[in-house]
Amino acid sequence: MIKVGLIGTGGISRNHQAAWLKLKDAEPQAEIIGVADLVAERAQEAATRLGISRWTTNYLELLDWADVTAVDICTTENTHAQIAMDAAMRGKHILVEKPLTTTLSDADHLLEVVSKYGVSLMPAHTHRFYDYSRSAKNTIDSGEIGTPIYLRYCSGGGFWRQDWSGNRISPVETGGNVLTNGVHIADLANWWLGAKPISVYAQGRNLTSSHLEMYDYFIMTIKYDNNATAVIEMSRANMPRSNSFMSINVLGTEGEITSGTEHNSQRLHGDDGFKFVGPDYQHGFDREIRAFANALEHQEPPPVTGAAARLAVAMCLAAERSIQTGEVIILGKDF
Repeated sequence: MIKVGLIGTGGISRNHQAAWLKLKDAEPQAEIIGVADLVAERAQEAATRLGISRWTTNYLELLDWADVTAVDICTTENTHAQIAMDAAMRGKHILVEKPLTTTLSDADHLLEVVSKYGVSLMPAHTHRFYDYSRSAKNTIDSGEIGTPIYLRYCSGGGFWRQDWSGNRISPVETGGNVLTNGVHIADLANWWLGAKPISVYAQGRNLTSSHLEMYDYFIMTIKYDNNATAVIEMSRANMPRSNSFMSINVLGTEGEITSGTEHNSQRLHGDDGFKFVGPDYQHGFDREIRAFANALEHQEPPPVTGAAARLAVAMCLAAERSIQTGEVIILGKDF
């Protein structure tokens, strides 16, 4: 049985908690046995929700519990590196929410520590586990559309608060919107195209929270070493805030995959008026958690590697530099 310590109980952690509970009920190979959160009330509430008694406000205390064999890190982005390194040095296997880190130096240091202590590291790139992404990957790998040469992924919504309190995409805490959200699709583009990105050009705008030096709308163009191109367009400034949409095209030499749009944002008219109904996001987390547990149980490499996550971070940081300088950024030694 894999004994897991959960670090961080807010936001995305709720999806992780639900996935761990499902896994425990369906395949009793892993379970959360302890929780850590800076806020005592949140830690205690999460422990109660998970049906356990152990919780702490100090994650280092959790890491020192001898029966914890793995950790699930769901904290703010700029804390991922230190917590993951502390876990690795204590011999704990690691599932860490994306992005892997907010700087490349942190990413490189973390990967060195993980290698030194021989633990498993799986970055939580959830989009690899959704129905839409897996079906596209299977189609590409089957050769049905030939060689993929162009990818366009357009995603939008009005998720963040649109006033001075909209600090969720603060560049200090999360690395900014391009990193914390764009890293999902940068990784997905690499996974689908199966090629090495060599340059990034990006443009962005700040519409939502002008006091923050971040880009809630951006478009990123990536060139690959096989001459494939990926265009990623993302916005978190749409109105109404409940809006959500996605449109994907993967053009191959012998066919094309098209998905997204309506199934991502259903429009519902009822007696209470007009509203958007989003898709089921939980199944990606369920598969992700199961994949991590299975990799540990069978002593296999995780399906998402630290190197892949580090590359996605590099691409998004290069995009940030491109927005600021207006230049094409080569993914060389600096990235």
